[in-house]
Amino acid sequence: MDSPQGEERTLRIIMLLALVGLADSLYLSYLHYLVAGGGGCPTQDLPGLDCGVVLASAQATLLGIPVAWLGVLGFLFIGGLALDRFLNLDRERTLLNRRLLPLVGLGGCAFGAWLTYAEAFIIHQWCPFCLLAFGLMLAMTGVALRTYADDLRAMLGK
Repeated sequence: MDSPQGEERTLRIIMLLALVGLADSLYLSYLHYLVAGGGGCPTQDLPGLDCGVVLASAQATLLGIPVAWLGVLGFLFIGGLALDRFLNLDRERTLLNRRLLPLVGLGGCAFGAWLTYAEAFIIHQWCPFCLLAFGLMLAMTGVALRTYADDLRAMLGK
């Protein structure tokens, strides 16, 4: 693991990316309801980039819940884990966060990879805002893995 200053930097980066991801997911949630109500999407006139088609597809919900709301929850959870660890670096109870940050990120990346696959091969349209959310999740996970890979290995090795 990095030095305490390196870990603080990692956590700051994760929190910043989580805030951007949260804003993006909230906007996607708004667009989901806008499209469901018959409204358009800002990218609807761009060939191949109609987020309205993506948000109206069957892949835009999971068990009746808009996927964008799952993004909101995911970015809140990861940002919350990072904030908790950042504010309590010296506390034993936040040591689990060092393992959860990359693990939750990997789960988010797997889900994002499925959704991106669906955009490419099922829906045949791209949603730039969805791709941004996936890119942010990849970046957060990469940063978390760079710092906490040893903690994650220790957990998975047991």
